[in-house]
Amino acid sequence: MGYSEIYCHLCGVSFNIARSRRVDEPFTAAWDYTGNHLGADDEILWEDCAEKGCSYAVLPGNNEQDDDLVNDPDYLPREETMHEPYEYVSDYESTDDKMLEEPEEDTTEENDEDNIENQWYSDWLSSFPPPEEASGEPIWTLDTAPKNHIILPVPENGEVPESSVWEPVEHIAGPDCSEVNAYSGRKISLEEMRGCRTAQCLIHKGSCGRWQPDGLEQDWERSGDFFLSGLCDGMPSRDMGGPTVFPPRGGIDGPRVENIVWDNYEDPTVYSIPFHPWCFDIYSRQAKCHFNHLNLNGLMKWRNTESTFEDFHEFPRWGEVMCAQEQFWSHNAGCEFLVANPLYIPKLPSILLAAVKDNNDFSPQNGAFDLHQTTERDAMLLDLMQCSTDPLLALPREIRLMIVKSLGSRDIANLRLASRAFQQLPVSVWYRLIREEMPWLWEAWDESECVHTPSLWTAVTADEVEMIYKIREHQIKVVTEEYQTGELDPNVIDEMVRWPPAVPHQIKLPRAKTNWYEVYTEIKRNWGELKGLKNRMRIWEDVEEIIGRIKKYQT
Repeated sequence: MGYSEIYCHLCGVSFNIARSRRVDEPFTAAWDYTGNHLGADDEILWEDCAEKGCSYAVLPGNNEQDDDLVNDPDYLPREETMHEPYEYVSDYESTDDKMLEEPEEDTTEENDEDNIENQWYSDWLSSFPPPEEASGEPIWTLDTAPKNHIILPVPENGEVPESSVWEPVEHIAGPDCSEVNAYSGRKISLEEMRGCRTAQCLIHKGSCGRWQPDGLEQDWERSGDFFLSGLCDGMPSRDMGGPTVFPPRGGIDGPRVENIVWDNYEDPTVYSIPFHPWCFDIYSRQAKCHFNHLNLNGLMKWRNTESTFEDFHEFPRWGEVMCAQEQFWSHNAGCEFLVANPLYIPKLPSILLAAVKDNNDFSPQNGAFDLHQTTERDAMLLDLMQCSTDPLLALPREIRLMIVKSLGSRDIANLRLASRAFQQLPVSVWYRLIREEMPWLWEAWDESECVHTPSLWTAVTADEVEMIYKIREHQIKVVTEEYQTGELDPNVIDEMVRWPPAVPHQIKLPRAKTNWYEVYTEIKRNWGELKGLKNRMRIWEDVEEIIGRIKKYQT
């Protein structure tokens, strides 16, 4: 079969997203489709890169002689020293050895305690892999790039050093780079992409024997036929077996995942449905609005009914998605919004909160425009209208608002240009426009419309979940060794390492205290920077189509 990708079943986008970093970003900000560090692809045309402002980095390589017991007697393999300090140089002296020596006369007891605490902290840090060893999205990054490699512009002749194990070469995209092997860090930030490689599955409880709650379950998981798997970073090719998820919820660490049921004789329900946690969140919101519950049986029935290769690939999706669904996901320039987080969107909270007015004299019936600040062009138009006969000026305000109520934003803008009677309109007009043109802006919904809180899985990446679990297990081991049974407050670990992680605060705009004209115009003005909101709109439309098909198969 060869390499063959499994996509998010709800939005059609790959989990195997790659990213190239900016020059000022750290080493961990770049990764390829497998989640490993992004090197220079053999197919890169360096002469073209020279014209597009690209750079290249020569990275410190893997000198195998230094990692060999014969050539370097002081080298210790990592797996044999998981909880011991590394021996980097031959004159290394461990802190444990120093602690056995006689203290110097000027060493105080306080300094000894500080040294011991520092050693404990050092041992704790050394028990976890450094960030560059983790594949996929980085768990954390530094503010500036490390200084152990050099970055140079690609010369005009396109001659760059040949990449090797000892001196790997990394391609760093320029302003006009059009390479399709990764999305450019110049076009989309790490914060915007957070969660783009995170995959989760909806699993039928019949696949796991006897399902047991794990303390992370939601109400619908306790009472229904389905549950959510753990998370994984990226998705292996079909010919490489299924993903490994963490934590192994329901006792399943390797769910069977597919978009397509290849064997007509097999029950499709044995295959779990793969999706981004953020896509399932958007589905959950719409399902609650349409069915008053998640209707997961309906979701599974739709998937099982439309389970052929043709069914999946003929599902109507945005053109940007269809163009990217090659054998390897095509990271086309200008389509970075496809991998932007649609739930937690940088810049959106500040735009929304700035439109909330605390002053008592504000009302949605206030005029949206400051007519005292007219431009010269506005004044000329006003003079022309005053010289003409405008029959609409004779209409009562109630009739004018009824006319506006039936118009879209473009028609309203034209009407304001054509008639002085519509120069001023209440802020509430734009609340209607937002609800009609931006149904996916749930921050504008009333509290009673949809009771929904995003799950904890939307707030973490796969690598973060695994790291948090490892830290908690280590802390539990250390603390329980220090305290006798019954002496340890069970809340201590929760205070040291928060679990489950807190879901970011959800913004709800108060209808009576929000300037909806500002919300509408600021979103339109900043649309190019709100990539996550554009992606939310795209996913919303896909889920709308899915909801319609669920209804069709249930009738």
